[in-house]
Amino acid sequence: MGFIIGVLVGAVGALLYAPKPGDMTRDELRQRSDELKRRADDLQRIAQKLADDAGVKGRELIDEAKRQWDTSGSRASSRDTTGGGSAKQS
Repeated sequence: MGFIIGVLVGAVGALLYAPKPGDMTRDELRQRSDELKRRADDLQRIAQKLADDAGVKGRELIDEAKRQWDTSGSRASSRDTTGGGSAKQS
């Protein structure tokens, strides 16, 4: 008798926890894959914008460093031509 009750309880449990039918599972997988594609596209757009912004900022920093180098280099060369630099004597 206990064996039959165990089989019945097991069958009911299997029916309650059985996977969804194939059509429902495929639909759910399709919906989830579409959502993942949308999220991946959003992340790709965000990453592209960040990369573009970083490129613009990098070019700005390079241009600023060049300007500072040019201004400090022109001051150093003007000091050298006015005799402010040290000259080797033999």
